[in-house]
Amino acid sequence: MDINSSIKNLTTLLSILVVFGFLGGVSGSINYLNGIPTFYSSAITSLDQRHFLKINREQEYQNSHVTLREEQRIKNKIFDVISSYSTGLDGASLSMIPHWIYEESQKYDTDPFLLTALIVTESSFNNWAKSRQGALGLMQIRPRTGHAMATEVNLPWEGKPTLFKPESNIALGTYYLNKLQNRFNDLKLALEAYNHGPTKLERYIQQGKRLPVDYSNKVLKIYDLIRSSNA
Repeated sequence: MDINSSIKNLTTLLSILVVFGFLGGVSGSINYLNGIPTFYSSAITSLDQRHFLKINREQEYQNSHVTLREEQRIKNKIFDVISSYSTGLDGASLSMIPHWIYEESQKYDTDPFLLTALIVTESSFNNWAKSRQGALGLMQIRPRTGHAMATEVNLPWEGKPTLFKPESNIALGTYYLNKLQNRFNDLKLALEAYNHGPTKLERYIQQGKRLPVDYSNKVLKIYDLIRSSNA
């Protein structure tokens, strides 16, 4: 037998062994899974997995688009509310306020319309508003409180001008409201603490005094109006 014939025979033998190994072993027996040869079953499983991944990706894509549409709807409604007031801001900053409100609301799982209602109550979206007690900006934050909150969230503090930056003011005010909610474990109490100060409200509670409700009722009434509007 020449060398070429030997190589040919060896190649044939290897091919047979590979086929038998693929079918389940040189014994000639075929492994079955649910009535289907395992090598077919593996192929079908692989196809099923690819089909599932495709459907899953399509669902995620659809969900993301639904989320984006809902986000834009919320921002548009907030912008419509802002448009009712004189903010004293340039167009670029004004157009960003709905985005800043939405972004901060997502950080603390707060309804962006609640933040919008709080800003309406505090300043009517007048960015340069100042109270008799020295509270500044959209969410009417006192410099001492703003400095403390800025330290806690690692936000650069430049004194009072920080509170006249709408992005910084909204970030600090939202964080402060969330902190008060965690402290009092009640939205209405948190809103009253935002207005009267947490120390004073705790003193009312300790002394058994009648708790104030006017401020929280006002904010929540505006909140309901914003939510129910068709804008």
